[in-house]
Amino acid sequence: MKKIIYTLFALSMILIFGSCAKNEQATFTGEFIQLPANFNGIYPRVNDGVSTPSEFIVRLAGPQKSTPVNFTFEVSSESTAIENVHYVIESNTGSIPPNSNVGDIPISILDDNIAPEERLIIEVVLKDADVPLNPNYINGQYSIQITCDGQDLSGSYSFVNEDNFAGETFTGEGEIFIFNNTIGSYKVTDFSFGSWPGAYGIDPPTGTLLFKENCGTISLSGTDRYGDVWTMTEIIESNGPTFKFIYENTYPEFGTVTLTRTDGENWPPLNL
Repeated sequence: MKKIIYTLFALSMILIFGSCAKNEQATFTGEFIQLPANFNGIYPRVNDGVSTPSEFIVRLAGPQKSTPVNFTFEVSSESTAIENVHYVIESNTGSIPPNSNVGDIPISILDDNIAPEERLIIEVVLKDADVPLNPNYINGQYSIQITCDGQDLSGSYSFVNEDNFAGETFTGEGEIFIFNNTIGSYKVTDFSFGSWPGAYGIDPPTGTLLFKENCGTISLSGTDRYGDVWTMTEIIESNGPTFKFIYENTYPEFGTVTLTRTDGENWPPLNL
């Protein structure tokens, strides 16, 4: 009976250790290049139409070289980011400079095209190099997100409201101010930009009307005291002392408004 128990114990130990050995990751020695398993990149969105270097890297394990270590790569179809929408591949080849252990992967991020709530993945696969590849790290997942600086649009302006429903040109001055202590939510002195007092002889609109701005994307939303919904339909000019746009509501009323800063500040780049 003891022999049977010892035999079963020995067999079980062989199976356990054999199983562990089978599941261990292969050990790779010598010099090689590899990708980090994970990388989290957060990029400022500035809406300037210019891509941002990704800062994705590849590493050389082993002594530094006196000559460049060249490599090639591709982006896996498993990526959730879309090429030429969220990122661009500047080249499918890169290099680790002489006397260095780190090289850049030539991918740039199209931060203007990424929404604030999006978290996208670019999966890079190493294909070849001047030194061996580490088979455990030929794939790397690079997470990309954007952040905004929380720009403040508040300040004073003069306005011109033309090409509007009244067929007149209205001018005046006003102020845009933060609503409810929340950067990104704004009220203005007169959302009709002179057209209600000028055309009807009534007070400017009240209600839930707001300018909403998030990472350079702006909108006019809400309803006036009569229940009509207001929207901004086109931005003609921004990124300077003037911000020119077209608005309309469901009454229907409409107009083309130019806001010129009078406080020495500039409007940032804005889009719908």
